[in-house]
Amino acid sequence: MIRNAGLSCALNIYRAAIQLGLTIVLAHFLAPADFGLVALLLPITLFLLLVGDMGLTSAIVSRATDSREAGAAASLCLAFGIAAPLLMLALHVAGALPFLPPRSAGLLLAFGCVATLAMAAVVPRAMLESRLLYGRITAIETVANMVAFAVAVAGAAQGAGAWSFALYHLVMQAGRAAGFGVAARYDFDLNLDWRRARPLLQLGGWIAAFNIVNFLMRNFDRYIIAAWLGTDALGLYALAYQIMLVPMMVVTWPLSAVLVATLGRLKPQPEAQRETFLAVLTLASCITLPAMTFVALFSDLLFAAILPARWAAAAVITGLLAIAGGLQSVTAFLGVLFLAQGRVRAQFWFGAAATLVTLATLALCAALTGSLPLLALAYAILTAALSVFYLLMMARLLQSSMREIATRLAPAIALSIVAGASALAADGLITHWSPATRLTGVMLAFGVVMLNMLVLRRATLARLIGILQDAGRVTRPAAV
Repeated sequence: MIRNAGLSCALNIYRAAIQLGLTIVLAHFLAPADFGLVALLLPITLFLLLVGDMGLTSAIVSRATDSREAGAAASLCLAFGIAAPLLMLALHVAGALPFLPPRSAGLLLAFGCVATLAMAAVVPRAMLESRLLYGRITAIETVANMVAFAVAVAGAAQGAGAWSFALYHLVMQAGRAAGFGVAARYDFDLNLDWRRARPLLQLGGWIAAFNIVNFLMRNFDRYIIAAWLGTDALGLYALAYQIMLVPMMVVTWPLSAVLVATLGRLKPQPEAQRETFLAVLTLASCITLPAMTFVALFSDLLFAAILPARWAAAAVITGLLAIAGGLQSVTAFLGVLFLAQGRVRAQFWFGAAATLVTLATLALCAALTGSLPLLALAYAILTAALSVFYLLMMARLLQSSMREIATRLAPAIALSIVAGASALAADGLITHWSPATRLTGVMLAFGVVMLNMLVLRRATLARLIGILQDAGRVTRPAAV
């Protein structure tokens, strides 16, 4: 499990670095309004991907799947992918997307083609993941992202504007579709007998419903902001939100994928399931909570040192959203428990309630205040409140207590407090330095304190790693 988790996290660190690096580079060429336009278009593509996926990825990873089932699911995904750009263009022509400016028709079609290519990769990648072949997945994703990054930066330098983002996603998804299709070509037998995919769809249906609800919570806020505050404000928010998602992209989501597959192998051993989950929770939180604490404390310094002055207004938004990002990077592991215990309906309704509360709060705040910082503050406060309920549900599914959950999160909280205080103290001594030099200084102070604290807790870390090593030795039953 440790090797697969390491490969998956390494891949997502690379992907996050590429995407964040691309954002920083493009921010020197593009205006916030360009980012705002892409922030309106990209969620449409992602929504179509979620609908087209139909929960098949999670279903394939969480259960044994034969090649005929996988082949039927693959052809179903391909059919939906081919229809995606036509559907997006039809909606635009019919006036069903009134929030998009007239000049966006070409970009909309381009992102529709992104959906086509992405759907072609869904089942092949899921089959590799179900076999825990994260080495191959990492290699394919790495090459695809590297080439796409180069093409997008070249396009931006030539004045492509918002099309630079489209170039990145088109090239990346084309590389993924080709790479995963070749790597998994013997794992699925492509066929049009879609009835064979019914068992996967039955399991994946509720998962897909939850994913759509989760998508709305993470993306509909963009349309709320665009409606009340405009595309310039949306561009600032989109950049801050992307930074907020980094700990989940790098740690939570890849670990969750590995954890779902691992807990599936541990079903006959409920105590091993519980200890494996809690070990991952502790180790992941020791990375994500301190990282987001640093961003929350020094977001103004990060923006002053790295980005042009026109993006300075996003610093305070980033600091507030970082608080939410740290909390969500922990509570998002609740989804693993729902899947591992087959409670996909409960997961859907739990997510639906959280989404309704979140979107209603943001809409009310945007309408009443017209202030992006106040909206970000409301989001952070609401996330903190919802996190309590997520952790309570986590304790219930584990048949444990909040005290146990708090104990498992205590090392991460201690790391965040002590390292954050040390970095603030160091910053107080170097306030006269340039932003870039100050940023380097506080990062060193934060990192040194964290490293020393981890060394002091090395026995605990070794015990947790041992639990994961034991979990990784359990084999998966074959498909019947």
